Amino acid sequence: MQADERRRVILERVAEQQSIEAQTLADALGVSVMTIRRDIKRLEQDGFLRQTYGGATVHITKSVELGFNSRALQCSAQKRLIGTRAAQLIEPGQTLFLGEGTTTAQFAQFLPPHPHLLVVTASLSHASLLCSRNIPVIVVGGKLHADELTMTGPIAEATLARFYADVCVLGAAGVDPVVGVTEMDYEVAALHRMMMERARHVMVLVDHSKLGFKAPAVVAPVQMIGNLMTDSEAPEPLLAQFRDCGMQVSLVASSKEYGAPQSA
Repeated sequence: MQADERRRVILERVAEQQSIEAQTLADALGVSVMTIRRDIKRLEQDGFLRQTYGGATVHITKSVELGFNSRALQCSAQKRLIGTRAAQLIEPGQTLFLGEGTTTAQFAQFLPPHPHLLVVTASLSHASLLCSRNIPVIVVGGKLHADELTMTGPIAEATLARFYADVCVLGAAGVDPVVGVTEMDYEVAALHRMMMERARHVMVLVDHSKLGFKAPAVVAPVQMIGNLMTDSEAPEPLLAQFRDCGMQVSLVASSKEYGAPQSA
């Protein structure tokens, strides 16, 4: 196993379990503890992990403290894995639109600090997290929602109109094959629709509990989604309906399987 692949597996294991012993990682990957500690040191330098005393245990850095609410506790392991895998798809030099939400927060947590990467977001919590890892960010401004620390309204939309993104990365309150992508707040829905319209490729990151759910504010039809990434607990009949709509569906399984997301 090459170093890059080994570090990807380490990130996935830590994302799933929150903390893990270096010896456990070494045993699982069939390498020495010193090799694991060198990998951890590199990941720490890149802002992904933090070592505890003696380097025996690894923890996720900068877990979402701003804008925390009860939604972050729902399907938290699945959200971490979805965010981790989605972040691996981003390439150096890309411009991203990043929507608000707890799953996109995990994406921001694990986004590599690629050269010349630029993230445009309406979320103050996401922006703070990305800035702490030296990733350039533009915050759109506008009316601040105190509960989610996200901004909406004409000022946000005017700023967004000045950009075109390679990739739009969104969460959603619900994704239904007929109704489409939906949100609880109509202003958030309007901003996310604009992000989708001004991006070359759209990724929607949701855990299985959001599939088939219909929130009141419609963002866009599912045909605007390029890649729907969810977890392996998603019901297959519903996934088949999404595939029939023409999108790629990526299933993120437990990191214990050490494989890439399944796609169809």
